[in-house]
Amino acid sequence: MPKDKSFFDDFEQLGQCLTSVTASLSSCMDQWPGMNGCVQSMEENRHIAHQVQRVCLLHLDTAFITPFDREDILQLATELYKTIAAVATAGRRLELYKLEDMHPSLRWHVSALDSMAREISATINLLRSAPKLSALRANLDEIGRLEETARQHRDQFLTEVYIDQADPIAVMQKREVHDLMMDGIDRCDRLGRTVERILLKND
Repeated sequence: MPKDKSFFDDFEQLGQCLTSVTASLSSCMDQWPGMNGCVQSMEENRHIAHQVQRVCLLHLDTAFITPFDREDILQLATELYKTIAAVATAGRRLELYKLEDMHPSLRWHVSALDSMAREISATINLLRSAPKLSALRANLDEIGRLEETARQHRDQFLTEVYIDQADPIAVMQKREVHDLMMDGIDRCDRLGRTVERILLKND
């Protein structure tokens, strides 16, 4: 019997929401300290992603034969939405705090998030064709490389953020924004490993 391939439509739409929300975050950084609607755009994409995730769960409830195990479909859709929500939260916090200055590593983290999102979306778009893991190895390795480099930038931030800082509130706000960015990066890395596991499982 044919497998229900509507899940691939859901995955691909969630991947598009992810690239859109990280692109909006990058635009925020380019326009900083002005935001000019970037955060609103991220929230709109988060809302769309939430609706797509709900549709995916409905598909999962009614599908007879699925392309992957049901728990894998649930995990991938859930992780995609949570990653989108994490990036939108980081952008919202950046707007609320109105930071007067930022550490250079923050810009790098935003750039890394954008690159990781594109790699994830490209990988998800290939799932429909049931690829071998080797076909996606370069994309998945790049996601891991960006995550590792982000940790190095994070260490640099932590060693410098407390130096010559007279305002402890500002330090706390900067630390929180960086933590939220790293949460998004960690989630992107987790998505890459989830795709890798699914491909291995269905090889």
